[in-house]
Amino acid sequence: MVQAQLVPSLVQLSQPVVQLPHYKFGYEFGDGLGMSQYRHESADGTGSVKGSYGYQDNDGVYRNVEYTAGADGFKPIIKSNEPGLTNHIAADAPYIVQSPPAAAVLQGLRPVRIVPFAPLK
Repeated sequence: MVQAQLVPSLVQLSQPVVQLPHYKFGYEFGDGLGMSQYRHESADGTGSVKGSYGYQDNDGVYRNVEYTAGADGFKPIIKSNEPGLTNHIAADAPYIVQSPPAAAVLQGLRPVRIVPFAPLK
C-alpha cells in the first residue's frame, strides 16, 4: 500500500496594495445679504490633502482657513479681520489679521455684562 504524503505548499504573499483616495469637492452658499460660507478640499492620491474653508458675515467680517494635511500633519493658515484678533501663532497655526471693517468697529466690542443672581422671594 502506497501512502500519500502531504507536502505543504508555500505561498508567497505580496504586500497589500493601498489605494489612497483621490477626490475634489466643495460648496459655497450665502444669504443674499452679505453672509457667505464655503469649503473646498482635494486629495491627490498620494496622501496629501489641500483645502480651505471660511465665512463672511453681513458686516464684512471674515475668517478664511487654508490648510494642507499629510505626512507632516495638519498645517493651517488663518486669515481674518475679526475685531479684537491680532497677528499671532497658536498651536503652529499663524493668524494673519487685517483691520476690521468699519461696520464691525461701529458696533464695538462690548464686554459681557454679568448680572448677579437674585433669588426669588
